[in-house]
Amino acid sequence: MNRKTLIYEVQDLKKVYNKRNVLQIGRLQIHKGTIYGIVGPVGSGKTSLLKQLSGLEKQTEGKLLYDGQEFKISFLGKVKSPDEIKFLTLTGSRKKESVSRYFSSNHGKRSEEIRKHYFNKGFRRFMWEQAIDSLSQGELMWVKLVEAVESDPRVLIIDNYGSMLDEELEQEISSRLRRMNRNLGTTIILSATNSARIQKLVSVMIFLDKGHIAKIRSGSQNKGPQRKQGYQQQRRRRYRN
Repeated sequence: MNRKTLIYEVQDLKKVYNKRNVLQIGRLQIHKGTIYGIVGPVGSGKTSLLKQLSGLEKQTEGKLLYDGQEFKISFLGKVKSPDEIKFLTLTGSRKKESVSRYFSSNHGKRSEEIRKHYFNKGFRRFMWEQAIDSLSQGELMWVKLVEAVESDPRVLIIDNYGSMLDEELEQEISSRLRRMNRNLGTTIILSATNSARIQKLVSVMIFLDKGHIAKIRSGSQNKGPQRKQGYQQQRRRRYRN
């Protein structure tokens, strides 16, 4: 096994909440530039695993290596999550500002370029001036995905993928994720309760059951040999594989 291709390596990881063991994984390796799906029923440990991988929480026991090193710990004992890892979830408070103001505040003059590229057709044209707290969950997912793509993460982690998306929006987001993975080499990790929802998008599916890895199977995502020059490739990569 060439460890240079690994971005995550998990060994004997255990996570305990309120004296209850919710996650126990003996060994798991995640490779750079690959799309993974974490599949399992509610309570199987999907979100807990994603939080460990994103650096939002520290494991109770065991070892989790990111790019060959453990996450740094602050003097308060909290994990320092690297900026190059983006964890996308629909939970948390919503902002009252408009979508346009949100991107203007975060990206300045580039917000107009973002509008033309992501909010220029269909129902998304009307989202630009809407307040974020008035968006549907599917629309909010789109805004967060755009922000994730524009932040150019090395690793993109999405919890509960597709659960609140209609068919049209899910197809559009899936297309964007494939392009992000293909053109930028982004490692993408998704969680879902239903394998059918993500099977065509991912290369590897990891099935969890009661906090344990039950099985690992191949997805049906195939990488094409050609890379088309486009908006995303024109942006400078800040992080390298």
